[in-house]
Amino acid sequence: MTNTLNRRGFLGAVAGAAGATGALAMSGTLAATLLSLGACGGPRQTLGPGLTPDPNGICDLPKGFSYKIISQAGEVMSGGLEVPGYHDGMGAFKGPNGETILVRNHETPLFFPKDPPSPVPDMAYDPASSGGTTTIWLDDALNVIKHHLSLTGTIRNCAGGITPWGTWVSCEEAGGSGWEMGKRHGYAFEVNPLDPLKKIEPIKAMGRFNHEAIAVDGNGTVYETEDDMNGCFYRYIPRVGGRLAEGGTLQALKFTDGRLHTTDEPMQPGQPYACDWVTIDEPDPEDNTLRREAQSKGAAIFVRGEGIVTAPDGLYFTCTQGGAAGIGQVFKYIPGDSADAGGQVMLVFEATTPGALEKPDNIVISPWGDLIICEDCDLTSQRLVGLTPEGKLYHIAATDISEWAGACFSPDGKTLFANIQKDPGRTVAIRGPWESLRV
Repeated sequence: MTNTLNRRGFLGAVAGAAGATGALAMSGTLAATLLSLGACGGPRQTLGPGLTPDPNGICDLPKGFSYKIISQAGEVMSGGLEVPGYHDGMGAFKGPNGETILVRNHETPLFFPKDPPSPVPDMAYDPASSGGTTTIWLDDALNVIKHHLSLTGTIRNCAGGITPWGTWVSCEEAGGSGWEMGKRHGYAFEVNPLDPLKKIEPIKAMGRFNHEAIAVDGNGTVYETEDDMNGCFYRYIPRVGGRLAEGGTLQALKFTDGRLHTTDEPMQPGQPYACDWVTIDEPDPEDNTLRREAQSKGAAIFVRGEGIVTAPDGLYFTCTQGGAAGIGQVFKYIPGDSADAGGQVMLVFEATTPGALEKPDNIVISPWGDLIICEDCDLTSQRLVGLTPEGKLYHIAATDISEWAGACFSPDGKTLFANIQKDPGRTVAIRGPWESLRV
């Protein structure tokens, strides 16, 4: 990791990769930053500037900031279909003429099997299911140029992630018996932001389980989180780099010291724990048993793995209900020297009391090097929380409507997009003097 903040270099990387995972240009290490916040009960730093209440009751923001609702559930898209609900994970890409392109998940149905059939059955993976993704093209003024379905026939598309080659991987938070409709579910699907709606087949080699999010490292290895109280942490090594659908090897993380649980067996914050990987023999099981195969081979349990992001010194991922208090952990995984090597895992943050930062969910790195965290917490107000390299928290936004999800920045770094998941689902674009939030 670099020791100085390189704004120009980071923005260039984001724009050049058409919305790829980007880089973390922070002073010191993010692990040290998180530890300074009081991992496992230490003193916390002062929160940043407060938020100004929104008279419309939608999105409270710091002074000088504004938001615009880009899209809302129930509106009519370009082709005449309605915008689905339950907005969730999302990625931003640079269009061929400088547009910003958003690919957005829809976590429908929230409660299976209350799901209508696909509105476009000929293009659906499963015509009996109406979940999927929508794609939104925006101009510089945040006006919608076009808006359309880009994946249909799936269920509970929760999070996912962007790839260095400029695609969005959308993940179903589902798996096993009870989730079948016309076909099996619980897979990852790769969506090209430049494509119109087309029929997309699942990448079965990436596993069938309660997927949450993915991130890709410099070797092209894909890391996957599992939103389950007894979930695992996975990696998928493609047979051909950048071609996920052509098959590969699915593995789950195993600690070399025999540790089987990252909460029940407490970990020392800041201490690296050596790990290895066990290979999954059946990535597409009949039932939701993939994690059981992994754990039978010694794979460790991570409690409700959710957001994950790539940084130069490793990958950071959240466990929403991990830790002794059950209100969140953040881990760092440091890959080995080669694509098939082991690595190290470090606990860098564990929430012990509600309030400052609770139940971290989706995460993203900002263009200026801060970690931006979506909360899915028990507080009345759900927040977007920023974390500076100096170890301080600040609030970017808050809403009393629903949880935040899908935070991502435009390729030029000027706009933060995020979703208010439901009642109704909304995508908002936030702009303002970002430098003023650094406390």
